[in-house]
Formats: sequence, C-alpha cells, structure tokens
Amino acid sequence: MTLSFLSLFLFLLMLKHTICDLAIQRLFPADKNIYLDKNAHIHYFHHAVGSFLIGLMLDVRFAIVISTIDYVFHWHIDHAKTKIRKHFNWTEKDNEYWVLQSFDQSLHFATYYLFAVLAIQFYI
Repeated sequence: MTLSFLSLFLFLLMLKHTICDLAIQRLFPADKNIYLDKNAHIHYFHHAVGSFLIGLMLDVRFAIVISTIDYVFHWHIDHAKTKIRKHFNWTEKDNEYWVLQSFDQSLHFATYYLFAVLAIQFYI
C-alpha cells in the first residue's frame, strides 16, 4: 500500500462523508433522538454503502468490516449528539451547539482514521 493509495482512500472517505451528511441527508429528514428512527437509519445506511464501495479498493471482506463499523459508529455518534443537543436545548444560535457539531464531526473523522489504521495493519 503506497502513501498515495492511503491518501486517496482517506480523501474518498471524507468526500463520502460530505456527500452523505450534506447533500443526501436532507432528502430524508430524521429524528435522530429516536434510537430506531427509520430515516435516521437510512442516513446511516448511506454512510455504510459509501464506506463499502471505498473499502472495495482493498477487498470485499475489508469493505464489509468498515461499512458495518461506519453504520454502527455513525448511528451512535449522531444519536448521542442529538440527545445532548436536545437535553440542553441548544440551537444553531448557541456556541455550544457548534462545539458539539465540531465534536461530532471529529468523531466521524476519527472513524475514518481507524479505517486507515486497519488498512495499514492488514494490507502492509
């Protein structure tokens, strides 16, 4: 695995994240405060599919592993963020809302870092 390959892998994961979180998510309004909200799970599934397709750059088993991790992690990160935001009644007008949003996005990017570490561990 080359550094160029790893860089492309991480870039594609971040691109996938942006597309799923900003472009596609708005088409399926969800209540992530509800643990099993159907539209929220559609959102998590979109992330899983994207990670699966990117994971195919390595092999199908790796793609299945990272897509499953992405689904479960994305679900729990978003659900926890929503519970915290609702508990404190934070809105876009509150500084705390944006700190929480930043923490949420950092956890998602940490997930993609984990995928890169797994790729290095299993494919070098």
